[in-house]
Amino acid sequence: MEEVRSAMAQVIDSEWLILTARRCGFVQRITSRLRGDDFVKLLTTEVLALPQISLPAMCDVLRQINPDADISPQRLCQRINSQKAVNYLEEVLNLAVRKNLELTESKSLPSILAHFNRVFLEDSTVISLHEKLANKFRGSGGSASKAALKVDLVYEYKGHTIHELSISGAAVPDQRRTGAIVDHLQTGDLVIRDLGYFSISSLADISAKGAFYLSRLLKGVNVYQTHEPTAPAIDLVNYLDKEFIHQNIIDLDVYLGEERVPCRLIVYRPPATVVNERIRKAKAKAKKKGKQLSEAYKQWLRFTFFVTNVSREVWRPEVVGTIYRLRWQIELTFKSWKSLCHIHVLKGQRPERIECLVYARLTAIVLITILYGFASWYAENQFQREASLHKLVEWLKRKDRLSKAVLSRELHLLLEDLMRDLPKMLCKQKRKRKTTQQLIESEVPYEDSFSNKNDQLFKDAA
Repeated sequence: MEEVRSAMAQVIDSEWLILTARRCGFVQRITSRLRGDDFVKLLTTEVLALPQISLPAMCDVLRQINPDADISPQRLCQRINSQKAVNYLEEVLNLAVRKNLELTESKSLPSILAHFNRVFLEDSTVISLHEKLANKFRGSGGSASKAALKVDLVYEYKGHTIHELSISGAAVPDQRRTGAIVDHLQTGDLVIRDLGYFSISSLADISAKGAFYLSRLLKGVNVYQTHEPTAPAIDLVNYLDKEFIHQNIIDLDVYLGEERVPCRLIVYRPPATVVNERIRKAKAKAKKKGKQLSEAYKQWLRFTFFVTNVSREVWRPEVVGTIYRLRWQIELTFKSWKSLCHIHVLKGQRPERIECLVYARLTAIVLITILYGFASWYAENQFQREASLHKLVEWLKRKDRLSKAVLSRELHLLLEDLMRDLPKMLCKQKRKRKTTQQLIESEVPYEDSFSNKNDQLFKDAA
């Protein structure tokens, strides 16, 4: 508990925040009414539950934090709409991420994942902005917003730690960041990402680090049966229909791309109901873009493809698809960020203001992640249960628990209350439907997802 309290205390330490504000040029005069620590607390924990708060209301909250911080809404607007404020809040976020990484408590992994030192998940979420911000944060085009930003997250599942947060325009593809995760890896780590990050060179780099990966296979990537440079690529769909017509699970040793990266290819044949639903969704998506779904893509949707460099001795082919479901944890994390931390509600037409708000809310989220990591570890070790991120965030916002603890610097009391309320209020309820972790622990075959149509845990199978 002391390690967690110390990490959070260093992020919100007034002396460090004041000195950093001066170093970044955000506060240039000692006599300034707006201090760096007051500004950070205002935009992080104090307005976490007030995403639509106006500048006059912010000034009111600021005076409650520090009666000497009596500034006008116009003056506060000038301070937020400055690059120096952006630089300052970015430094605060970077410190929060570093302190998160220093924590050592971690949850135990299911036996099927115990082979790996750490399990990395990476994904991104898009936030729509006012169209006047398109020059700074260009949207992805089509029917999407003309202006949008993307938050990319590298998350370690075992320790519940955030390793990296980056911001870019939504038009920047995820593939540009495929190599960024390699710098975080050590021998024995596992990386699980979706198709947006698929890159053959990245898979090779992960293997070169002595780490492992699990990914869907991107359509159009050449697949080879041998390492020979003159060998032709496989017509994958026709090959599977011809050679494995009666098999629902296929596990092959193959080579990917011109680089001939060796890996396992695990293929599942979902039932016709699932295939038809996939095609329906794909047709609707193509129609929205003014295109028609090709016959080749329809044939591709008859299968589910995964690639990995984890050996068969560690993972049986039946459970590879179930393990990939772990990636959905990061989707649930983004959902909580939006529904509970309101990271997608960004008022303003100045890019500096938007960046300030994003960096501040991400800092608050890192603080919450630190608490969630501790809660997960404590719940597992003391009660053999799973902590709920959703319930924890609601609990922190209720009665302004987090903001009061930050202002009063009584984080130890917050942690004591957390440990007291955890078993009764902050753990996932026992239910008939298994959680993702329980599915992986039980090594439930991926094919079982196709036989249980009513189980929402398997909705991604379609």
